[in-house]
Amino acid sequence: MTRLRRIENRDRIFFITTNIARELAPFTPAERNLILATIDEHRNRGDFFLFGYVAMPTHLHLLLSPQKEELIRIMRDVKSKTGFAIAHGRQIPGPIWQARYFDTIIRKVRDFWQKLEYIHNNPVEAGLAGGPAKWKWSSYRQIAMKESRPIAVDPADLPADGNHLLWPAPWR
Repeated sequence: MTRLRRIENRDRIFFITTNIARELAPFTPAERNLILATIDEHRNRGDFFLFGYVAMPTHLHLLLSPQKEELIRIMRDVKSKTGFAIAHGRQIPGPIWQARYFDTIIRKVRDFWQKLEYIHNNPVEAGLAGGPAKWKWSSYRQIAMKESRPIAVDPADLPADGNHLLWPAPWR
């Protein structure tokens, strides 16, 4: 299998998806709470800014911008810590997460808002919730309804122009 090459590892906003390993039972509510607590711990350390998240039964979506740590290290640390705890709790050997994760660099303001909407609607599209506000493991209620949540998100102070580039593009 070929190794995916990361074009960038920091100084960008990333949309990330990581999946549970094949043939494992879905994450329980307690396991989703553990995943979010671990993400919050890293966010509070200043490893990254977190703009949105959803923990689903079989995968996790994040919208974040690495700060003190590079994306590769952030994902390695989050997946290894949560994977070890979940495997220990389930009393099973082997990995909990798939080896890789998928990341997309958010280039424009409109891409940011589209990914955030996708994250928040993911439980609805999967038939797990009647609306984004009904899914407990999402940033929706904090962002849209200004409720405090167990995991904090950072404000996204972005320009109104949807075509505005979110990082310098010297070739333009």
